[in-house]
Amino acid sequence: MYKYCLQCGWHATTAEGYTEREVSQEAIEHFVETGHPVDSLRLPPPVVVENSES
Repeated sequence: MYKYCLQCGWHATTAEGYTEREVSQEAIEHFVETGHPVDSLRLPPPVVVENSES
């Protein structure tokens, strides 16, 4: 999981050793402290399965 701020360079990610819960808590704290909106991405990205009709 990767959470990042839409207004500044803040981010938190499970790739840095944090749990998903810790990343979410950090994002909430960033929002409360700054009022900046936070968005997220799943890591790794989900696998997309295409339905190929051949």
